[in-house]
Amino acid sequence: MPPKEKMESTEQVLQAVILADSFDSRFQPITLETARCLLPLCNVPLISYTFEFLAVAGVQEVFVYCCSHSEKVKAFVREYGQQSNMRIHTIVSQELMSVGDAMRDLDAKQLIDTDFILVTGDVVSNMKLDKVLEEHRVRRQADKSAIMTMVLKKASYQHRSRAVGDGSLIVLDQATKECLHYQPIKAFKTTRQDRRMTMDMEIFDKHPEVQIRNDLIDCQIDICSVEVPALFTENFDYQDIRADFVDGILTSDLLGKTIHFYEVNDVYAARVRSTQMYDAVSKDIISRWTFPMVPDSNLQAGDSYQYRRGLVYKEQGVVLSRTSVVEEKVVIGNNTQINEKSVLSNCVIGKNCFIGANVKIDNAYIWDDVVIGDNCNIQHSIIAKGAVLEEGVTISKGCLISFDVTIGANTTVPPYTRLTTLPEGDEDDEDEELELISDPLFVGATGRGRSFKEAAVSDDDDFDDTDGDHDPRNKQVNRLAFDLSQVRISNQKLDEDSVSEFESEASDLEEETTNPAEDLDREVSQTLERAFREQHEVEIAALELNTLRMASNSSFQEMRKRIIPSVLKHIDMAAPAPAAGAVKANGRSVKEVLQRWGPLIGKMIHDDSDQVDGLLVLQRSCAQLQQEWPQHQGVSQKVFAPALRYFYDQDIFEEDSILSWFHSERSQQGTDAEKKLREVATPMIQFLEQSDSEDEDDEDDEEDEDEDEDEE
Repeated sequence: MPPKEKMESTEQVLQAVILADSFDSRFQPITLETARCLLPLCNVPLISYTFEFLAVAGVQEVFVYCCSHSEKVKAFVREYGQQSNMRIHTIVSQELMSVGDAMRDLDAKQLIDTDFILVTGDVVSNMKLDKVLEEHRVRRQADKSAIMTMVLKKASYQHRSRAVGDGSLIVLDQATKECLHYQPIKAFKTTRQDRRMTMDMEIFDKHPEVQIRNDLIDCQIDICSVEVPALFTENFDYQDIRADFVDGILTSDLLGKTIHFYEVNDVYAARVRSTQMYDAVSKDIISRWTFPMVPDSNLQAGDSYQYRRGLVYKEQGVVLSRTSVVEEKVVIGNNTQINEKSVLSNCVIGKNCFIGANVKIDNAYIWDDVVIGDNCNIQHSIIAKGAVLEEGVTISKGCLISFDVTIGANTTVPPYTRLTTLPEGDEDDEDEELELISDPLFVGATGRGRSFKEAAVSDDDDFDDTDGDHDPRNKQVNRLAFDLSQVRISNQKLDEDSVSEFESEASDLEEETTNPAEDLDREVSQTLERAFREQHEVEIAALELNTLRMASNSSFQEMRKRIIPSVLKHIDMAAPAPAAGAVKANGRSVKEVLQRWGPLIGKMIHDDSDQVDGLLVLQRSCAQLQQEWPQHQGVSQKVFAPALRYFYDQDIFEEDSILSWFHSERSQQGTDAEKKLREVATPMIQFLEQSDSEDEDDEDDEEDEDEDEDEE
């Protein structure tokens, strides 16, 4: 009887297990000095987001499994636990080499005796787990063989929070919510066999209707039964939760267990599993896709962030020079000083940083206590705590500058360089005689640090990601600021057959790889066609287009270049004109089309420069209409004139911007068709200039009257 009472009491406690170790080397050399779960993400330790996610889910007890840098993890968990309502326990085991080892240790310690939540220490999510927990528990009551429920998030292949080099092909039964097949997918494979999907055809006997999906993000959020750790114990070859455990369960006829899924669409969930994902998730947090877990929620005790226009977040102690420029999407920590004429955009600046004069920081992540001298330029890189950049330093894209590195004056760090102050040799060696020998080629004559060489793929125990795949390009595509043109494997030694296979694979990849600009063209076109066809509200269409813009990291200018021509092409010049003589668009006149979809263009225009650019795009797009409808004489003018008038009347294009466009060199340097459109606009320009002149005369008369009154 007493054991039964204990079980009833335990079942009321919702437990979670956090795997704080990543078991890979993607953030090295930074993670050689601290745990990955403690890396700052928008100036908040990464694992804090995971704790907050579990707290919102109603978790009462958490077990944090860690191996590397366990003392730092324990210290942080101890401090965090003092302000949390959850009971948090840190489990340290120096023997852990994989997820499988952690699960076997969990089973041996018998810490869990009911269903629990299993996550990694790098999960950022704002979803609530009540529905998935309820669905899992109901399913378990009806079928004890249902041992796990995976959370999957639908997202297009261009979605920013999808890892470039890591995907999955999943076969699902929507009727039973059962996962039937799971196959990790890499961007590059060394053999043709690796690219094939092998599935037991008996699946179709039990499941007559299935879905084969590759549009799902595996959030690595699982609801597990107590049998899951036990199954790891029974199978010592299980190392990875997906490639080994899930695959083993789904392909085993003896175990008789099933794995189910829960698909989400309207929430945020992602893993910071690589430097590329670190960049993506940071941008999502700044853009408030993770609300309420945003900087101004001040998740960390002592933070004082305030939200400002343009997605800018500043703490109270920030010191900004009056001539410095803080553009959109910037986070600045407390006690940071930014000096004259420095420009910050799309970046995160930590606490207690000093940024000198005339510094340019774009798409970079500067951690606490960093000193940056005058005239430095930092592009799309990570600068760890305590680093010093002397005057005139240039950090090229994709660099990881580890803790306390000093880069000498006027040094240019090449793209994708990783610098560390750890002595060269075995970083795990405790030999105190090892000394750092700085490399002037990378850190300059007065610098301190050396270039860090990543371990060979065969030595990279990346159980979570390798899946038996040793193509080095899969590590490269997951790097910060990755560019496909930078992928090289010239140093890889392959036998004759492998070389032949690789060349074939490279040829296939070249054929399959699309241009990002072409992808955006297609996505925008499809979104607008759907909006036109289904008569979406402008607000809904604008939301979808903004989502595409942020997912592709595109500018409003890029969107205008695509949206304005698409709206104009919606006009069907072949349709018979109505009695009034107006051109029709699917049975509607130009005026009606503009009134219906013109506000959508207005959603992409925010300031004077946007207006001028929008006018240039409108001029160019209207000029091209004549090429599409050569049989309709003067079609460009018939569309451009009413469009210009409409946008002016609706205050989308203001008077000053129209005049600036007309007198700009760009409007005069186009094709003959574009120049003719300037002539069409001439009467309107004369009207605007005349009105402006009359206003000035009125002002002068008023000033003269005031002067006369003063004299009297």
